[in-house]
Amino acid sequence: MSLAVTNLQKIDDYLAAVGSSSEGLDKAKEALARGDEKEAIAITAKVLERLEKAQRSSSGAA
Repeated sequence: MSLAVTNLQKIDDYLAAVGSSSEGLDKAKEALARGDEKEAIAITAKVLERLEKAQRSSSGAA
């Protein structure tokens, strides 16, 4: 399984848990579908970073 696919799964799992959506997810899936894994990884890495920051903020961690 590629890193982009793994990242997409992590994002999907997180969003399902919190009942939210994330911008960029569709773009990452489109990039992966057209074979641009490098772009998909870049997009998913940014989305994961935003989600992790949001999770830390909501849990009170700095």
